[in-house]
Amino acid sequence: MTRQSAVARPNGVVTGFSTILTVVTVIAVTTGLVLLSHSDDSAVLPYVALLSLGSLTVFIGIWRSTALTAGMVFGVALILHVVAIFGFAAFEDDYFRFIWDGWRLIISGSPYGIAPADFFGKSLPDNGLALTLDGVNNPHLPTIYGPTLQFIFSLAYLFAGTDPAGLRIFFAVINLILVALLLRWTSPEKAALYAWCPLVLAETIIHIHPDGIMAMLLLAGILLAKHYPLLAGLFFGLAAGAKIVALALWPLLLRMGWRAVASAIGTLAFIYGIFLIQGQGAGFDSTGVFAADWYYNPMGFALLDVLLPSSIARLSAALIGIGIIMVLHARTRSLEVAPIAMIFGAILLFAPAVNAWYLLWILPFATKSRMVWPFAAAVALPLSYLTGLNLENPALRDFEVHGMAWTVQIIILLAAIFWDYLRFQREKKAGDPAEVLRTPIAQPQVAVVIPALNEENSIGEVVRDIGSQNWSEPPCIIVADNGSTDRTVEQALAAGAIIVREPKRGYGAACLAGISAAPPDTNIFLFMDGDGADVSEEGPALIKPLTDGAADLVIGSRALGQKQTGAMTFPQQFGNWLATRLVWLIWGTRMTDLGPFRAIRADALDRLNMADRDFGWTIEMQVKAVQQNMRITERPANYRRRVGISKISGTIRGVLLAGNKILYVIGREAFFR
Repeated sequence: MTRQSAVARPNGVVTGFSTILTVVTVIAVTTGLVLLSHSDDSAVLPYVALLSLGSLTVFIGIWRSTALTAGMVFGVALILHVVAIFGFAAFEDDYFRFIWDGWRLIISGSPYGIAPADFFGKSLPDNGLALTLDGVNNPHLPTIYGPTLQFIFSLAYLFAGTDPAGLRIFFAVINLILVALLLRWTSPEKAALYAWCPLVLAETIIHIHPDGIMAMLLLAGILLAKHYPLLAGLFFGLAAGAKIVALALWPLLLRMGWRAVASAIGTLAFIYGIFLIQGQGAGFDSTGVFAADWYYNPMGFALLDVLLPSSIARLSAALIGIGIIMVLHARTRSLEVAPIAMIFGAILLFAPAVNAWYLLWILPFATKSRMVWPFAAAVALPLSYLTGLNLENPALRDFEVHGMAWTVQIIILLAAIFWDYLRFQREKKAGDPAEVLRTPIAQPQVAVVIPALNEENSIGEVVRDIGSQNWSEPPCIIVADNGSTDRTVEQALAAGAIIVREPKRGYGAACLAGISAAPPDTNIFLFMDGDGADVSEEGPALIKPLTDGAADLVIGSRALGQKQTGAMTFPQQFGNWLATRLVWLIWGTRMTDLGPFRAIRADALDRLNMADRDFGWTIEMQVKAVQQNMRITERPANYRRRVGISKISGTIRGVLLAGNKILYVIGREAFFR
């Protein structure tokens, strides 16, 4: 036996022992929850304690484990689900509505439009339905649950009647399907964080909540997206039909293609249409009541509710949440790393009602990340069961969470979020491309590309000025004529420039033509306008960070330099401010300008695969450089009043076209790539 294997073996023994201990613990915790669920309401404190501590213990036992296999994870999950089926929903009563809805769908074709209270005092087919009706909460409101869930409720009713075991079995099977999908999506250890979590088992099976159905459908859609976009859209549509909150992930459909988008819209319209054509609605009226009035265990919304009137607080929370969600979508680099847990977390952060089972939206997708806060939430949110009703505390309203329990939840979540933030900052600093110097360019071969359209009064002087600067090697100056009808070409040739013609109009098209005409040994490209506004003397300074190996792209920032009076119009300045703020908001990179005066290493330019042929050229270059983690720096660039009238800022049409194209490119790069 080698020394290495002799050292490794004890570690394997320890890891195996830890895994066995974790499995025994989670089985014991689940069994304990089942037994306590059959006790009277006085068991709420030990029940909540076991649920929270059990979730914490399992998380600690699995978080750094490397000894699990897919078969083991699923096998233990199967045992846990079977055990949980014998539980009782002692502290929840939502399942009465599910059974009622299933019966209503079967006998009438729709569970919508008629409140359960309308059946009070009426004859029902059997005593089981009468008991179910008595248990329905908020009976004066018609159901809010979506069509996808209604079909499942009806199948469970056909299978088991009013016995909630039917729902438990159906939800357990669906959750096991989700576990199987997770095992295809992530590692066995990460999948076990969800599959073995006591909170998941309690909320899905013991408490009989269907929120995991939405997560299963969404994950199925994500796994199918690459090869089967139509099916992916189908599952996304069914997910929104289960929980309307699934719409928060629908921007991901844009990355899957138009077929996925059309399939999702068509599916959702179809399943809702089945009920809407019956004329009794589809639960939107009751959903509106809950959205306007329901208040339970809020997190961030609690602060808004203190500072603002209730209706304004709810509107503000919705707008803030939507804004955060859209930024998270825009920052998504690919479908595989979409921050789904963060998206649903943003919803819960500003939701007026936060129930423990809402974590079923988050936890499956948190397994793909290294974030701690979702699993800390699985420890914290069981405390929300400590309400006036469950504690039998007359000092509290029925659905008011005990103040100490609410405070402990907040402390746990804030501590976990802070931990994740510190870890993120450490990893960001360690991987910051700005900390890494590339090989300096000892012999810079600079190609200066000047797109030009009818610039006969300035182009000659611009070419002569750029050529007369103190370059280590004379630059190749290329004027890309974009269909000039004056003497631009003649003036540029006389000044010593190389001419390349691009008759198809467009700033980007001219730049691409200029690049194609550059000598093969070019290692730096410098772009500038031919209207005399850029200061040619600043060219050598602009390329210095590239030759030093300190940057891949250098922007000459007019915002950081001195601008001659009237050099930039208000629309130009506002457009630059808005576009650069959007880049910072979406991608987290601060810039101040989209100016045309810029320099880039040739190898970096090749990787960008530039394609825009008109006004989106500059923003496309900067956004793609950010997306590829290139090192971008800005240098102050002075700016003069141009010679002649600008084709963009000089006309209203040009301003509108340029502004729309810049916003389009930002949106395209954010949501469609």
